[in-house]
Amino acid sequence: MSILNLITKLTESVDSFHQRFDITGPATRAELLSRIPIQSEEVTELNKAILEESDDHIAQEAIDVLYVALGTVLRLDSLTTEQAMLQVIAKNDAKTTDTHHLSLAGKVVKKSQTG
Repeated sequence: MSILNLITKLTESVDSFHQRFDITGPATRAELLSRIPIQSEEVTELNKAILEESDDHIAQEAIDVLYVALGTVLRLDSLTTEQAMLQVIAKNDAKTTDTHHLSLAGKVVKKSQTG
C-alpha cells in the first residue's frame, strides 16, 4: 500500500477515534490548547526513540506525532483548514535553492538579501 493511501487511512482512523470518544462539533480554543501537551508528549517520545530506540520504534513514534497533529487539524473548521493547507503547500513548493538554503541546524531558510 502506498504512503499516500496509508495517510488517508490514518486520517480515517483519527476521525473514527474522534467519533468513538465524541470529540465532535466545533472545537473551542480551550480544547485546541488542551491538545498541545498531548502533542508535546508525543514529540518527547519521538525524541527519546531517536536517541535510544530502533528504526521501527522511531517510525511508530513519528506516526504517533502525525496522528495527534492530524487530530488537531481535523478539529478545525474544514474550509479554514483547506485554505491553510493550500497556502502551506504553495509556500513550500515555491522554495528553491535559489531562494532558500539548508541551515546548519538542518532547516530550510530564506537566503540573506545582503549576500
